[in-house]
Amino acid sequence: MPNATILAAAEGLPNATRRAILFGLAAASTTAAIAVAPDAQGADVVQAQSLADQAENPELVTAYQEFDVACTELKRAHDELEWLADEWRHQWPLAPEELLLGANAQDGRYTVPAERDIIGRYLVRDTSELTKRLSPKFRRGNPKTSFAIRTADEERKRLEGWRQSTPNGRTEKALARNRAYRIKAIKECELRIQLAERYEAETSRLRKVSGADAAKLRVAKADTRLLAAANDVSQCQARTLAGLGMKADALAVTAAALIKATEFDPGPLGQLARFVDSVADVAGRAAV
Repeated sequence: MPNATILAAAEGLPNATRRAILFGLAAASTTAAIAVAPDAQGADVVQAQSLADQAENPELVTAYQEFDVACTELKRAHDELEWLADEWRHQWPLAPEELLLGANAQDGRYTVPAERDIIGRYLVRDTSELTKRLSPKFRRGNPKTSFAIRTADEERKRLEGWRQSTPNGRTEKALARNRAYRIKAIKECELRIQLAERYEAETSRLRKVSGADAAKLRVAKADTRLLAAANDVSQCQARTLAGLGMKADALAVTAAALIKATEFDPGPLGQLARFVDSVADVAGRAAV
C-alpha cells in the first residue's frame, strides 16, 4: 500500500524550477573547483582553493537527481490515478442503504470497512435520499458524509449467530415476541448478504476493467522508489548551501505529514520541523 505521508505530499512536491537551480548551483561549484589552469598563480590559486572548498559533493548531486526523477514519477502516477477516478466516477455504484452503518467514516473512527471510491478514497455522499435509516434532523445537519458499510462476510457471520440462537422469554408473550424478532433478523441478514454480494461483485469488476488496481500498484512502486531516493540523499554529506537545500527538500517530501503536525510543537520534533523548513526556505531564496 502506498505510504500515506508520500501520497499526502504528492500534490506539493518541491518546485521543479527550484530543484533545477539547486542542480545548477551545485554543478557550478563543482565545475569551478576543477576548471582552473594548471599553472594558476597567486590570487588565482587562492580563488581556486576557495571554490574547491565550496564544491558540492558529486554523490549528493547524483542522488538528488535520482530523487528529482522519483518525484516526477510519483506525481505522474498519482495524476494518472486521479484521472482514472474522474473517468469512472459516474459508473461507480453507491452501496445500498441497507448496508450503511455509522456516518462520518472519513474521520477514521471505525474499525469496520468504509465506503470508498474506485481508487480507495473515502466516498462522501449526499444524505438527502437516505430516508430508510437517517432522520430528517440528521440529514439536515449532515448533508454529505461517508459511511462505514456492512460486508457479505460479516453478515454471514451474523446470520449464523441468529440461526444458532434460541429465543427465550419469561412469558408466552415475551417468547413469541423474541421468536418473531429472530425471524425478522434472519430475513434482514439474508437480504443484506444478497445486496452485499452484488455490490462487492460489481465494484470488484469495475476495479478490474478500469485498471484501477494496476494504477494503484504503479503509485505504490513510485512511492517506494521515492522513499529509497530520499534515503540516498540523506546518506550523502552536503558541502554547500545548495546541498543543504537538496537534503531539506528530500526530507520535506518524505516527512511532510510529520513536519506539518509538529511545526508548532515546543519539543525536539517541532524544533526539527522548523529547522528543516528554515533550511529549505533559505536555500530556496539563495538559489533564486
